[in-house]
Amino acid sequence: MICNNVKSLTTAAIAVVFAISAGFANALVSGAGEATLSIQNDWGNGFCAEVRIANNGTSNITNWSVELAANGSSFGNLWNGSLSGNTVTPVAHNSTIAPGSSVAFGFCGSGSGRPDVSGLSVTGGGTSGGSSSSSSSSSSSSSSSSSSSSSSSSSSSSSSSSSSSSSSSSSSSSSSSSSSSSSTGGSAGQQCNWYGTLYPLCNNQSSGWGWENNSSCIGRDTCSSQDGNGGIVGSSSSSSSSSSSSSSSSSSSSSSSSSSSSSSSSSSSSSSSSGSAPQCDGYATRYWDCCKAHCSWSGNVPSVTQPLSACSANNQTLGDVNAGSSCDGGNAHMCYGLTPWSVSNTLSYGFAATSSGDVCGRCYEIQFTGASHNGGNDPGSAALSGKRMIVQATNIGYDVSGGQFDILVPGGGVGAFNACSDQWGVSNSELGAQYGGFLAACKDELGYNASLSQYKSCLSNRCDSVFGSRGLTELQQGCQWYANWFEAADNPALKWKEVACPAAITGRSGMNRGALNDISNSCN
Repeated sequence: MICNNVKSLTTAAIAVVFAISAGFANALVSGAGEATLSIQNDWGNGFCAEVRIANNGTSNITNWSVELAANGSSFGNLWNGSLSGNTVTPVAHNSTIAPGSSVAFGFCGSGSGRPDVSGLSVTGGGTSGGSSSSSSSSSSSSSSSSSSSSSSSSSSSSSSSSSSSSSSSSSSSSSSSSSSSSSTGGSAGQQCNWYGTLYPLCNNQSSGWGWENNSSCIGRDTCSSQDGNGGIVGSSSSSSSSSSSSSSSSSSSSSSSSSSSSSSSSSSSSSSSSGSAPQCDGYATRYWDCCKAHCSWSGNVPSVTQPLSACSANNQTLGDVNAGSSCDGGNAHMCYGLTPWSVSNTLSYGFAATSSGDVCGRCYEIQFTGASHNGGNDPGSAALSGKRMIVQATNIGYDVSGGQFDILVPGGGVGAFNACSDQWGVSNSELGAQYGGFLAACKDELGYNASLSQYKSCLSNRCDSVFGSRGLTELQQGCQWYANWFEAADNPALKWKEVACPAAITGRSGMNRGALNDISNSCN
C-alpha cells in the first residue's frame, strides 16, 4: 500500500466524490464546508455511519446543517447532532468549526438501503482554501534483524538504528478510515461507540476489552461506563443502554467536538478505570528525522502484531523487510502517513517516540495542562490547555524519559540523525534548528518574548516554504497542524495514561496489539 494517498477535489461547487475505504464513503462540498459520510459497520439489515464536516476555509464556520438521503433505510440512534426529519443540525459543543478542523456526528439505522449526504449548508468559513479528501494510510511491513531508536533533547528528538534479531512476519494492510470489523458480538445489531470509534460488543465478557472473531471487542459494562458521548448503539430486542450515546452530548464543552470525543480512555481487564482522566505527569517534544523507526523491525513488536511500515525515499511502502534505515545508509524511511491530524478542535491523533521497552503499538491519551515543561510563559502551551491527543508509540529514544512523548511532526527537528536533507532535497539550514526544528528557528529569529501569532505565522511560513513549495502536501499539512491545532506549543506539560488504540490510528500504522489485552495502568 502507498503511504501517501491524497486525493484532491478541483471543483469549488457542490460535488460528490467517492473514496475507497473500509466501507462506502461519499463527500459533499459546499463553500468552505465538506461533509463526508462513511459507513462504519454493516451487518446486512442494519448499519452505523459517521458524517464528518470539515472547514476548508479561512475563518470559523459558525453553524451547519446536513441533509441525509435515506435511500430506503430508516435512521435510529443518533449522537453529536439533532435530527429533524432527514436534517441534522449541531448540538451546543460542535456548531463552530475552526479553519482546518472538523466535527462529526454518528448514527445507526436499519433496512437494506444505505444513506448518503444529499445537502450541506454552512454559515461562515470565509474563502475556501480548496477541499481535499485524504485517507493516508500505511500498511504494516514485515522486517528482519535490526531495530532503530530515537533520541530527544530539550526541544526535539531523532531516531537512529541499532541491531537485534528476530523472525520476519508477513505484511498486511488496513485503511485509515476503517473502524472495526462487523461482528455478532454482544446483542445482534448492537455495537459500542467508544469515543467515536465503533467496536463489536463481546459475547464472552461483560467488562474490559476482549478478542473475539479475530477482532477487538468491548464488554457491555465497560462500554456503558465511559464518560463523554459514547455508549452502546444500534437496535436490539433488549433495550439496554443503546440511547446513552447522545443524551449528554452538549453537557461538557471540554469534550471533543466530534464523535471521536475528547478521550479514548479505556481499561485493561476491568471496567473500573474506564472514563478516568489521565493521571501521570509528562511532557511532549517533537521530531522528524526520516529514519526507519524502531517499530518497523519485526523483532521489536509482539508476535501477534504487524510491524510499522517503512517507505522508500519517494514514500512508497517497502516490500523488503530487511531494508536498512536511511540513517544507516539504507533506503528505508518513515512513511508520510505518520503525520499528526486533528479529529476535532480539541482532539488529535498522531504518533510518537517513547522510552524504551515493550512499547510498539501501545496508545496513550495525553491531556495538555497549559504549562510548559521548560517553565516560563510559553504562549503556545497556554493556548493548548485542555486539548487532548491520542498517540501511538512507533519509536523509542535512548534519551527519551518516562512520561515524555516525542511527537512525530514534520519540521519538528531532526535531532541526532538526519536523513531528511537527502530525502527531501533540502539544505540543513532550511530544516531549522537541529533540536526543535522550525519553531526553535523562529524563536531564535523573533526572540523569546514575541506574541503567539508571530510564532505561528513564522512556523506556518516555514511549513509552506519547505514542504508546500516541493509538493510534499502531506508533510505540509502535518507541519501546519503544529502551527494551528497544536498552537506552536514548545514542550508543553501534560497528563497521560495508556488507552486502547482507536481504529483510525491502527488502520494508519498497521500496528494493532489489541489481542494482547495488556493495557497498563502504571505511570512507569
